[in-house]
Amino acid sequence: MFKRLFLSVFLLIFLSNFSYAGLTTYELVGSIQTSNHTAVVKDVKAALNKDFKVVGIFNPAGNKSLTVLILENKAFFDAVDKTGRVSFFAVPLRVGIQQIKGANKIMFTNPVYVVDAFAKGKSKLQKAAFNVKKMLESDLLKVANIKAAKKEFGYSTDEEEIGDWQMMGQSIYTISKIGGKEFKSIDEAVKALNASLAKHINGWTKIYQVKLNKAVVIGVSNPKFEKEAFKIGGYDHLCAFPIEIVIMNKNGIAAWVLPEMYRMSLYFMDAGMGAFSAHMSMPGEIDSSLNGLLK
Repeated sequence: MFKRLFLSVFLLIFLSNFSYAGLTTYELVGSIQTSNHTAVVKDVKAALNKDFKVVGIFNPAGNKSLTVLILENKAFFDAVDKTGRVSFFAVPLRVGIQQIKGANKIMFTNPVYVVDAFAKGKSKLQKAAFNVKKMLESDLLKVANIKAAKKEFGYSTDEEEIGDWQMMGQSIYTISKIGGKEFKSIDEAVKALNASLAKHINGWTKIYQVKLNKAVVIGVSNPKFEKEAFKIGGYDHLCAFPIEIVIMNKNGIAAWVLPEMYRMSLYFMDAGMGAFSAHMSMPGEIDSSLNGLLK
């Protein structure tokens, strides 16, 4: 019954919102004809150096042909900080480099898409997201030897739909405390979470940490789940990772996570009903695994 309900909800959303203009999950900027992935990553970092700071770098699923850079932009982060609430899940600016068939494709997660998901109608943050998107496009087109090939891809939507997104009753309004634990301070929560991540509990590894005025955002990776996720959407969805944990005071100080059913739909909805239904158990497994970080 659960499976039939899942497929019915998915099909209803997928068919009723099949084509929207102007707001997609990801953007391909271009490609570089070389098999030297390490050199391309170095050139991408150099091109971003003016407007961004790299705060994290990793290979999703442990795949050395995939690299994700997590970036900081002060103006954008300040706008997130002022908006607060669940907008902290919009903090990561992700640029991906995918090596495939003797070339390296360069892409990024659309910050406007993410901001509209977590802070619909917040005009100052939306403006900051548009600005940072233009910076990403401009800077990445300066990567050495890049051949421009702009392509917006992923799920195609609009501000209203993505801002009210739900999947199986889960949304940004159902974020949960890891382990159900509360802390006396944000610093105490950060210390406890970092201690668990240092031990790689349940296979989780810390990728980055960003401290804002009202929250700390920690990005985490787990190759096991990333490998399975790529079976749903393919390697061009590498910028769906890492997963964010937000430590903030929301009716109590805790480490908060999005329900994975909601988060996966946000980044992989374009993959289609069949791909999702073949991996139905994964979101619950991720939720349980993350919950084990703080007991």
